[in-house]
Amino acid sequence: MRSLPVCADPVPAIYRFLPGAERVGRELPPQPPMLAVAVDADGVGRVGRFAAELERVCTIIDIDHHATEKAFGDLQWVDPEAAATGEMIYRLLDEMKVPLSPEIATCLYTAILTDTGRFCYSNTTPRALRISARLVRAGASPPAIYRELYESRSFSASKLLGLALGRLRQVEDGQVTFSALTQEDFRSSGSSADETEGIIDYLRAVREARAAALFVELPDGAVRVSMRSRGAMDVGEVALHLGGGGHVNAAGCTMSGPMQTAQERVLRALVEALPRE
Repeated sequence: MRSLPVCADPVPAIYRFLPGAERVGRELPPQPPMLAVAVDADGVGRVGRFAAELERVCTIIDIDHHATEKAFGDLQWVDPEAAATGEMIYRLLDEMKVPLSPEIATCLYTAILTDTGRFCYSNTTPRALRISARLVRAGASPPAIYRELYESRSFSASKLLGLALGRLRQVEDGQVTFSALTQEDFRSSGSSADETEGIIDYLRAVREARAAALFVELPDGAVRVSMRSRGAMDVGEVALHLGGGGHVNAAGCTMSGPMQTAQERVLRALVEALPRE
């Protein structure tokens, strides 16, 4: 049986180094497939424009590690204790006795590395580290993967980062930091939407910050919000309340514009969610 990896959005430039990235298509085949497997989709809405088309599929399997009630499909494997869906796929392949090639190991190591915030988030478990060690043994190269993900920013993406940092603001005595990017920023820097990857981590790196938010204006006027936090500050709950989802320390949502209204709603929610000591 032939498999076809698809994604509603293009593979972000930062991940195009991954083996097999060139095989990821943008359209479902004309003939409805017998089986569809949705991976790391926190709710059917996360599969984008494919959501309606999935109804044509005979069987849908949902594999995810998000701790929400948005599981969908005919079969569901949801494990909130997993550090990343990549960890779950490793366990599945191990159970199926599938040999780990360097290509598979590279992809799964990248999934775990990014979902644990470079092994810095609270979801970095002993199991995730043990699995990552096995993936390195199977051929994943930590220095090469790190270099591709975090030390290969394009000139246009670097200019975009500068614009975001130039607008860095804070509220609630610095406990919440935020910035915003507009469509004009993308035009002036010559960057694309997928080059916002990683900017949010710079906002959270401010010493006093317990939470950070990056607001990105979309072509249709909607606003995509990325949120990060430290410790017990739960941005996953904030995002869920606003129609999105994610994890305790990393989450996001998409809101209707204008930008100022979206900022006011999100910042108010973040301030209200700050742990009170």
